[in-house]
Amino acid sequence: MLLSTLRHLLFCLLLVLPLAAHSQSAAPLEVVMVASSHVNTGPAASYRPVIEKLKAYKPDMIFGEYISATELQQLPADNYASRMFRPRQQFVQQRSPKARPLTARQMEKARQALAGFPYYHKTRMELARSYVLGSDRANAEYQLYLLNQEMKPRFGAQELAYFNTVFGGSDSLKQRRLVRSTSEYHKIFFPLAYELQHPQIYPMDCQLYDVAWSTAWGQAAERVAALEARFKLDSTSAEATTWRRMNAAGTTYANYGPTTNEPLAVYQSLNVPAYAQVDEPANFYGGVALYGAPGFPTEEVKAMKAQWMLRNQGMCANVVRLARQQGARRVVVAVGASHGQVMTELLRATPGVTVVSFNDLP
Repeated sequence: MLLSTLRHLLFCLLLVLPLAAHSQSAAPLEVVMVASSHVNTGPAASYRPVIEKLKAYKPDMIFGEYISATELQQLPADNYASRMFRPRQQFVQQRSPKARPLTARQMEKARQALAGFPYYHKTRMELARSYVLGSDRANAEYQLYLLNQEMKPRFGAQELAYFNTVFGGSDSLKQRRLVRSTSEYHKIFFPLAYELQHPQIYPMDCQLYDVAWSTAWGQAAERVAALEARFKLDSTSAEATTWRRMNAAGTTYANYGPTTNEPLAVYQSLNVPAYAQVDEPANFYGGVALYGAPGFPTEEVKAMKAQWMLRNQGMCANVVRLARQQGARRVVVAVGASHGQVMTELLRATPGVTVVSFNDLP
């Protein structure tokens, strides 16, 4: 009798598990895509309207254009992301030669402690150091922002001394760009996460196609350089007209945007389809409009765009996968403005995903 009951329970479990998995994978997901500027030089207070719009949305997760620790560790040594982060990692390691990344259990314990009381400053410093040494750039920068910007005024003498020992102080962090005071994260998304009491920032960048992208870009750049040389020899040719159109794309891009430098107006201008129409030609030597024009490197630019699209697809897949793993229903995605429109279109084509424009937020 007992064996029969167990068999019945096992049969029911086998029926329920696939349904539960399907339900989770198909759970509705709402995404606010925020096409962002990488340079944000205004005073912190001027970004409050942007932060408040996103804060009122109350996202379950905040994503940034960061590579995951696992992917960063697996990238070739000559990858730009590896080359950029390695010296920062070495700087922190050299200041604490015996330090090693915390275990997953230790990190979770630290996060829980900080959730209960955010002013365990030494705990936060050790967590930040572990993120650096463990190649989690997103959360290393988030915790260092919190330490340097939000917590430092509360440090006691011993805590300040420990901070200076472990990280070399504020100036050292800025010099090595572990604190990037003009980034979109420092001005908008880290304050947003802190005020919403989010313990982490989630990475969604995809660098799997960087080698092929770099190759395609290099080949296009060679063709463009050759075209420029021919233009200098004969400025009246059909190719010269192509060259002028290519340069005009850059001028059009430079003239795009609001007349005010107020961050809310700037961000609103980045989050409309019209921005993509001037950004694509500026990024791709004149873009689709010049395909087939005399002297234009059409095939090389198409190869660039193919790798570009794969990266955007990878980033969208990372957002959806991580959001559903965490059971999130609404998320904010911070991404460089060039990616905003194409990622919006890709996510809108993803079953179970709804995209809300930043400009449609109240």
